[in-house]
Formats: sequence, C-alpha cells, structure tokens
Amino acid sequence: MAAIILGTAALSLAMTRLVPPLRSADETFGDLLIAHASPPEPQHPGVALVVLGEDSFATLACRSPVDRGFLAGLVEQLAAARVRAIGIDILFDQPTFPALDERLHTALRDSPVPVVAITALNHTPLTDQQRAFLDSFTGELRRGHANLAKDPLDATVRWHVPYGPDGTPSLPAQLARIAGGTVPDEPFRIDWHGRPNPSTPPFPVYSAEAVPVLPKDWLAGKVVLIGTALAGIDQHRTPLSLASSSTPGVEIEAHILAQMLDGRVSPRLSLGSEAALVAAMSAAGVGLAMAGWPLWLLAGASVLILAGAWAGGTALFAAGGPLVPLMAPSVAWLVGIAAMTAHQSLRERADRRVLMQLFANHVSQPVAEEIWRERATFMAGNRPRPQQLTATVLFSDIEGFTTICEALEPEPLIRWLEGYLDAMVRIVTAHDGVVLRFVGDAVLAVFGAPVARTTQAQIDADAERAVQCALQMGRELVTLNGQWQAEGLPAVGIRVGLHTGPVVAGSLGGLRHTEYSLLGDTANTAARLEAHGKTVDARSSRHCKIIIGDPTYQAVRDRVAVLPVGEVALKGKTKTVRIWLVVDDAEPAYSSSERCGDPAEKKKG
Repeated sequence: MAAIILGTAALSLAMTRLVPPLRSADETFGDLLIAHASPPEPQHPGVALVVLGEDSFATLACRSPVDRGFLAGLVEQLAAARVRAIGIDILFDQPTFPALDERLHTALRDSPVPVVAITALNHTPLTDQQRAFLDSFTGELRRGHANLAKDPLDATVRWHVPYGPDGTPSLPAQLARIAGGTVPDEPFRIDWHGRPNPSTPPFPVYSAEAVPVLPKDWLAGKVVLIGTALAGIDQHRTPLSLASSSTPGVEIEAHILAQMLDGRVSPRLSLGSEAALVAAMSAAGVGLAMAGWPLWLLAGASVLILAGAWAGGTALFAAGGPLVPLMAPSVAWLVGIAAMTAHQSLRERADRRVLMQLFANHVSQPVAEEIWRERATFMAGNRPRPQQLTATVLFSDIEGFTTICEALEPEPLIRWLEGYLDAMVRIVTAHDGVVLRFVGDAVLAVFGAPVARTTQAQIDADAERAVQCALQMGRELVTLNGQWQAEGLPAVGIRVGLHTGPVVAGSLGGLRHTEYSLLGDTANTAARLEAHGKTVDARSSRHCKIIIGDPTYQAVRDRVAVLPVGEVALKGKTKTVRIWLVVDDAEPAYSSSERCGDPAEKKKG
C-alpha cells in the first residue's frame, strides 16, 4: 500500500508539471483565484505609477519616441515632490531632437533623487544602431532591464527573473536595491498585490500631465514608476488579466517592486508542502478505495470530496491563506483510488484463482460463497494462511478395492471409479463439506474449513452434516450397486471414519502445485477409524460402515442413532479411543439384528 501511495504521489506531481494540459489547468486555477478571490488589500504605500495614456499623448509634440522635453520636465517635477526614486519604463533606443535629447539626458543624470532607466538584454531584438544609441544615452545612469519572463505554455507572466544572464538587474530589482528592499538571487513567483475594492487599483495611478498640480505629499517618499498605458503597446497576459484586460508592463513592474520592498513571497504552497499534500491525498484516495464500497458509491463520494477540496482551497485563499495548487492533489486522489481499486481487483482475481484451484470443484455453492465472503479472515499473500480450527474430518475407503482392481481392465476400472467418486463428491458438497483429495479410491473431506467456526453450535452442526453425509454415501451405493451389477461391474461397500477435533489447515506446495491440507491428530484419527472398521462386524447400512470418534458422537448424540463399539487402541495412538458405529434407520428392510446380531445393543444417543 505504501508503494501505491508514494508512486501515485510522485506520478501526480510529475504529470502536473510535464503534461501540458494538466500544468495549464493547474496554473489557470491559481490565476482564477488571484484574479477573483484575492483578499482585499489597501493600496501599496510605497509605490505609485505615473502613466502616459491617450490623453497625455494628445498634448505632446512627439508621440514616438516620447517627447523627451516633456519627460525631462516630468522627472524634475517628481524630484521636486521629493519622491524616493524614479524608474522609467520607456526605452531610449533612438534619437529625437538633439536639444530635447540633451535636456532629458541632463535631467536624468543630475536628478537629486535616484533615477533608473531601462536597458535591453542581449536577446532583445534591437538593431546595432538602436543598441549603440541606448548605451550612449543611458551609460552614465543606473539601469535595469525590463524583460518579462513569460510561461512558454500560455505566454502568461507569473515569474520574475531579477538578474539577466549577464548579471544586469531588472528595473524593479534595481529600484528595490535603492529603496532598501530584498532582492532574491533566483527567479521567483510573483505575489500580485491585491486591491482595496474592485474599482480601486492596487497602486496610486496618476496621469503624467496631472503631476504638476498634484499635492506634493501624494508622491513624497514613494518609488514612482513612469510608463505608458496604451492599448496594444507593452500589454501582457497575467493572472490579473483574467479579471480585466491585459496588464501594462509598468504595472507588472510595480507589483514586482512592491513584493521586493515588502519582502513577500508568493502565497502558493512550496514544492515540499505541495508534495506532502499530494501524498496525503493519495493516501486518502487509497484508504477510500479500501473501504470496499460499491463502485457507484465510491465514484459519488470521490467527486463530492474532490469538489469540497476545491471549494475549501478557494475559501482558504479568499480568507488570506495560502494558494493551494489542487491539480496535483486531485490527480493523486483519483489515481490513488483507481490504483488501489485496480490493485484490489487484481488481488481478488489472484485470490479467486487460488481458491478456485483449491476448492472450485469440491464445494457447494453456499460454501463457495462463504469462502469468498470470508476470504479476508484466512487469506494472506494470495494463499490460505495456516490457521488452527475445529472441524470434522471424513475419510472413506472402498472395501476390497485391491481385488476389484485386479478383476477389471484399466478402462472399465477408471470409468467405474470415476462414477463412484463423482457420486461421493456430489454428496459431500451437498452437505457443505470440502473434498480435499482422492487417494486412489479413498476420499478425504472436511466439514468446518477453511472458514473457522467460532461457536460450539457451529462445530456441532458441521459434525452432524458430516454424519448425514456418510449415511447418504451408504444410501447412494444402493442405487450405484444396482446399476453396476446390471453392467456386469462389481458391487461394493465402503468404510467411513469420522472424527471431530482441532486441525491445522493451510495450503502446502509451491508454484507448480498447491493443495489445501489438514495437519494434526484429528485427520489421522479419522483415517485410523476408517481402517478400524475392518474389524467391526456390524454395519451402519447394507453397503456402509460408519465409525465415529467420541467427540463426533458427543456433537450428534441427540440426533443420530449409534451403537457403542468400545474403547479401542488405534494404530499410532498410545491411548485408547472410545468409538461408535452410526446406524442408518432409513433402511427398514435391513434390521438391527442383521447389523450386529443383538438388537439390545442398539442405542439412541
């Protein structure tokens, strides 16, 4: 079971990271929570945006590149408002009017507050002329790249890379270092800042043309990001895009900057915590499958519990808790149920195959159903485990079988013996006994196995069924002998030994051959009682002698007619055994005197 749990957990984690549809579904669920279930947060106090929108560009002399004179004045106005730092998310990769370019360059270089301009990493598609102008214009300034990491699966921005391959910090990383924030060395998942309400942005946003008239304390002490907010320009898909249109690049930079200033990490569970949750869900799924519920109930419970988990994860995040990625746990839950169900099915098949090999042709339907129903109590490792139980053992043999073998040719001998054994097996199974094996003409059967009896009443009932089975075997011989004599085959009689007591039961053998066997004195005593029948002159019926031990007699004394045989010393036993001859009163034509010569000896227990 542990292997199933761990294997399912590992498979589920791997699938949700390597199988595109599952990874996309996992990320999309997290995006939906961020977009629609993020708990309210006040606007960030340390970051503000100054954006150039359509209204701003309507007043500018130059739209692209952005009017450098206007930008120079904007930087000077922000410095006068005593902002903490300025980040410009506008790429200066080509010249405009030389005088305006020089004015902006001087304003950026000589600003009394730190200014960070953006540069382009080597893989950014720029011409040699563009890259040369960019380096000359910003070479004296603090710089940070504005490249955004996009998920190759759906081009969504979810992670941030604080340093480029050449070590160049990003714009938000450079600003965070200036403002005393924490800049991680490795890429990290973005923790998107929440909104106070659906109509209020997460950061104060001011149009560029309104800056000169803003109260100074609205911007004082803040890190201000300058960028554009134009449809189709520098717009990107983010988790926030699910709640609105695409997100401007400058706003994405603001979220990243705020996260580093606050020292926050993504609320999404860490890989270790996710793995633990996946293992727990796998174990829960395996446990549910082991409950043995009907398939329809198992399927219904699986769906309801899974829906509850997703609803609970949403509620937890909305209440300010972690973002729980539920795709891998859900896969682990379903795969755990499926894997354990399949495992149990295969194990049941193996158990059924073993049981059918051991008992299939030698038990009645009720016994077969009981064996299958109670298999958990005596099966272990796909085979019956050794157990001690109390049962009644029946051992029967044909009188004078050696002589018959010598008198018959092989083919009629086998046909005659098959007919006899088939009839005896039918009688044993009809009385809920289990035929264990044939030894030539001998039949070994047991009543009370392999399902152990737990009460004396059950043990006594097995003993009575065994005695009634032996009586019926004798009665059946009346019909069989008539048929055989008509076919010129010999008529026979049988001896039956019955004994009740403790036995050790279990399967013996290896891969090639396995038998359900009985060990112990009870089985040996039954065989000795049958052999002792040779010395008893009386008969139970015309064609049968049934000798039972005292434990069997005590179990059936009020329901079966018997005659005492006496205290006898059986072969291989040091103590004498009290034994009885069962009498069949169902043959009125066969008198008691014919059985033993002295009707006074007959006894009803």
